[in-house]
Amino acid sequence: MNLNHRRFCVWFGFAFSLLFTHKINKVHTMKPLYDDFLTVTRGIVEAHYDDESFGCPELCEALQMSRSHVHRKLVAEVNMSCSEFIQQIRLEKARELLLNTNESIHEIAYKVGYSDANYFSRSFSKIYGYPPSQCRQMSA
Repeated sequence: MNLNHRRFCVWFGFAFSLLFTHKINKVHTMKPLYDDFLTVTRGIVEAHYDDESFGCPELCEALQMSRSHVHRKLVAEVNMSCSEFIQQIRLEKARELLLNTNESIHEIAYKVGYSDANYFSRSFSKIYGYPPSQCRQMSA
């Protein structure tokens, strides 16, 4: 047996032992982070929906994932891009506020992270098919 063959056997034995002794522990410690990706992602966005400057870079940083990885996972699970996902959650919260409070549409727009109430109204209409004012009338 030559030296290279012995080195390979030692390396292979070491790698094999690592695979079976440490893999189980690694999988269990990593699993909760990715187990409910959508739940964790949604929770992060809901915690920051009122922050106008919160966007895809901040979400990726909070998830400790690259933008492309987050994008791939969101597209696979909900068929939305990162920015569409954030916008969807903001508009869901806005709809909830429109139905349950008497605040003006401008105030609600600012509360859900939109600095421009007109852009908020256009985005709301595009997603729900009716303007925010009509949503308010539906609750009455």
